[in-house]
Amino acid sequence: MSWWDEQSSATRAGVIIGALCLGFILVVAIGGMMSPDNTATEAPSAEKSNTQAQSEIRVEDIEVVSEGYGSYSVKGKITPLKDFSYLEMHLKWYDSEGNLLYDNPLAWNINDAKAGQPVKFSTMDIIDSGTPVKVELLVFTDLATDDDSAIYRTTLNV
Repeated sequence: MSWWDEQSSATRAGVIIGALCLGFILVVAIGGMMSPDNTATEAPSAEKSNTQAQSEIRVEDIEVVSEGYGSYSVKGKITPLKDFSYLEMHLKWYDSEGNLLYDNPLAWNINDAKAGQPVKFSTMDIIDSGTPVKVELLVFTDLATDDDSAIYRTTLNV
């Protein structure tokens, strides 16, 4: 005689209900782990600290998006106000204490940017050294040697 046959109908019902509850909990837990952590946050409260050469380009519609699992993207649109043979973007990610978490010296670039021609950009970084609260976006006209040569600079809240 097996263990199952020795149990009363109330015990059998309890075992079946318990197994179903455990199965439901596992399905919900696995589904929660598989779904993306899409907490898209447009940065309306961007701290603007644009450099003096801002008149050379216009940067609009900047959006910082948490893609989940430490992945963050920055999206927007750059419109050169004069022709550039080259533009590149740097991103620096900081935590709440001001510590540098990640420095991406070549997050995005373009050759032969024409005056008045809007260019949409999208770049993604994976930050595994902490949780960023702000990102500094810098645009350069050539391979940058230091931050002071940026033609555009702004800080965005994540």
